[in-house]
Amino acid sequence: MKFIHAADLHLDSPFLGLTGLPSSLLATVRQSTFTAATKVFDQALAQQVDFVLLAGDLFDRAEQSVAAQAYLFQQFDRLDQAQIPVIVSFGNHDYLADQHQTVAYPKNVTVLGSQVTTKTLTLADGETVAISGFSYPQRWVASDPLPDFPVHAATDWHIGMLHGAVATGSDDHYAPFTVDELLSKRYDYWALGHIHHRQTLNQQPPILYAGNTQGRAINETGAKGAYLVTSDHGHLQPQFFSTATIEWATATLDAANLTTLTALGTRLTDWLASQPAAQPTLTALTVTHLQLDATDLTSLRQGEWLNLYLRTHARQLKAAHRYLVSVTPQVQPQALTAPQLDQQYWDQGAAAVFTPANLQATFGKLAQEPALADWFTQATQDATLRPQAEQVLAELMGKEDPDVS
Repeated sequence: MKFIHAADLHLDSPFLGLTGLPSSLLATVRQSTFTAATKVFDQALAQQVDFVLLAGDLFDRAEQSVAAQAYLFQQFDRLDQAQIPVIVSFGNHDYLADQHQTVAYPKNVTVLGSQVTTKTLTLADGETVAISGFSYPQRWVASDPLPDFPVHAATDWHIGMLHGAVATGSDDHYAPFTVDELLSKRYDYWALGHIHHRQTLNQQPPILYAGNTQGRAINETGAKGAYLVTSDHGHLQPQFFSTATIEWATATLDAANLTTLTALGTRLTDWLASQPAAQPTLTALTVTHLQLDATDLTSLRQGEWLNLYLRTHARQLKAAHRYLVSVTPQVQPQALTAPQLDQQYWDQGAAAVFTPANLQATFGKLAQEPALADWFTQATQDATLRPQAEQVLAELMGKEDPDVS
């Protein structure tokens, strides 16, 4: 038996905020989710797999474009011509309630419904495979879905499909589960989706996040792709294959002893020559130990200097396959103190402001955008947002006239 496990294609991702890129590269970036998905389907045909599993978030947004729907139909039709079944579950970005599908998928496609169901396939060699899973009925699924999954069926193989996240005990919005629950079903493989970095939660039987097929932002660095899974002596062995044509990366540039933007540009150009990427890579650069005056620092922070550098060093950037999406100076954190106020009351005020309820109220309607909602609900965000807010406030306080009471 041989099959492909992919997830999180996120077709139609808008890739906002990249207007500084060369127009040809920007077009490539905006097409990249489609290009990556095509590599998944090409691999399915080349390997003559028995079936393809797509574990949620095929589309990036509920409002699916005609182009994205037509593309997916065409790819499914390619597999139909090769008699390759496709099992689809929809996730939190493309949940069933917002499916406005204007075309029926080809007959080889099975879309799992809002309740856990099992699709049984009989392969060309006579082996039988049960595939259990469900699609999100709405954006959030807060309850544990595992009780609804059956135990291993009377088939040669049983595979689970689940678009979800390991339970944390609080604010679980994405079909929370535990690894022990998955193992208790005695399945031969769990095809997971939702987490965009590929992860192995268990070796045998494999419990895997395939990750997304194309990185869409700077927090989605590294190789992206899917798994080709093959049976071997009663076990299923996954092999990762890459699909992304654009990568994202973070890097650090030491700017010790530099005091001007001109000097920074020279060192950055040398760095590009010494650190070429293997393929087009959108890079967020952090500059350390930089000593600029206030005017130059403002120009750097506001992106004015970067826009100029991108235009005047296009040849060097292209040669290095690196395209800078940000250049951020790392500034020594300033201690946050309250002039003419008791520090105890200042700390109490901060504790009262940085509460989950206040943060949620401030975030407001932005949470209606799935990608932003995913980012905001990450457990690390509170620990990230508070220091950043305190740093900005400290800098603003530092600019105030100390004689003003």
